[in-house]
Amino acid sequence: MRGLYNAAGSMLVNQVRLENISNNLANINTPGYKRSEVVAVTFPEILLYRTEKMAGSRKAVASPVGLAAENIAVEETYLVNISGSLSTTGRELDLALQGPGFFAVETPQGMRYTRDGHLQVNADGILVNFQGFPVLGDSGRITLRGEHPVVDGSGNIYEEGVWVDRLQILGFVPENSLWKDEYNLLQAAEGAIPLRSEETEVLQGCLEESNVDLMRQMTDLVKARRSYEAAQKIFQTYDRLLSRAANELGSLG
Repeated sequence: MRGLYNAAGSMLVNQVRLENISNNLANINTPGYKRSEVVAVTFPEILLYRTEKMAGSRKAVASPVGLAAENIAVEETYLVNISGSLSTTGRELDLALQGPGFFAVETPQGMRYTRDGHLQVNADGILVNFQGFPVLGDSGRITLRGEHPVVDGSGNIYEEGVWVDRLQILGFVPENSLWKDEYNLLQAAEGAIPLRSEETEVLQGCLEESNVDLMRQMTDLVKARRSYEAAQKIFQTYDRLLSRAANELGSLG
């Protein structure tokens, strides 16, 4: 029975890995997207012993063989917060960040954070992200008269030489205070305090590309699929053996 549970545990872990890799590949062209990785953990571990008789004695001696895991499970899916490469677009409302900071975005569910700098101005003149959520400055929502502002490296926004506002570029310590939400947004852990990231530079006319490595993801996809198929075959073998044992024991009665 233990082998049956181990095979099922492996299948469940690799199913999560396959779903995670699929999500990464689906967002390979999404600006500012951060890939995620699945961490597996074994539980619980037991110490195996080998029992053998001593020469010239009737006593059996148990000697340790090593550790063995009873099963495996997903411990967490963590965010790989590594910067992607930059692509030049020449569009005034395309902004890229160089450094650890994030854009602050106002959503109906509360504050969210993103590295996706593909921005636009809505019908009310509010600076918003691609999904239409307001991108915040030090004074709150940013109102622009047109789509051709000038943004300097510190995030200051100017229109016709007049200062409008400064983008909120925020960072977190530790960086793992963030986890993925929908719409390529990140949510901060409860109690995490966002601080202005002064070391982050804003580049106008550029976009940060996804940090998904296509070759690595394809390699991981093949590994996860083969591991899933191997565990599936083991599971089916154990299932046939148990079914056969049950039928033969039943026939003996």
